[in-house]
Amino acid sequence: MTGPQPAELVMTVLERGGYQRLPTPLIVAGMEFDFEAAARGTRRSHDLVLVTTDQLPTHRLQRLLAGLARSLDLAQSRRPVSLVIVGELSANDRNELERHARVLHVESADPSEAEVERAIAVLLPLDLPAAVLMHGSDPINEVLATLGLGPDTAEHIALVRAAIEGADEVREALRSYVNAGVVETSPGGTLDD
Repeated sequence: MTGPQPAELVMTVLERGGYQRLPTPLIVAGMEFDFEAAARGTRRSHDLVLVTTDQLPTHRLQRLLAGLARSLDLAQSRRPVSLVIVGELSANDRNELERHARVLHVESADPSEAEVERAIAVLLPLDLPAAVLMHGSDPINEVLATLGLGPDTAEHIALVRAAIEGADEVREALRSYVNAGVVETSPGGTLDD
C-alpha cells in the first residue's frame, strides 16, 4: 500500500471517529513530549491518544510515556492514555509500555485503513444498524399505514402514541383495545377466564 504515512492514517481514522487532533509536540504541565501525533476524545471518549511508529526507538518511547504519565499526574488529569503503535512491537516492549498506557498495536508497518480500524476499534464509536434493519420497519409508519386515512378516533391516537414507544407498546395498546371491546359486549360486562 502506498498512501498516507501510517501515523497520518491513524489520525484520519481517529478524526472520523470524533477525536480532535492536538498540536505536536504535546505540552503537558510545561513539558514537551514529541510523539508523532496526538488526539483527544471529544464526545463519548475522554482518551488522550498518542500515535507513533516502530521508527521511534522503544527505549525512548518508554521514557516519553513514563514522563507523560508523571506530567499528567502532576496536572491532575483523569484522561486515560492510549498509545497506538504502528509496526513491530515485541511482547516485552509491549509489557513495559502497558505500565503507563493502554497499547493498541497495528502490526503492519504500512497498514490499510481497515487494519487501522480493527486495531483501534475500542476507541471508535460503534456503527449499529438502524432500528429498521434490526426490527423491521418503523413502528409509527407501520401503524399509520395500517390505520390508513380515516377519522382520527381516540383509539387511532392511542395506537400512534404507543408506536412512539415501539412495537411492544403497540401490541399492548391493541391488546387493551380488544379486551375493552370484549368486556363491553360480553354478558354481564366481565371476561370469562
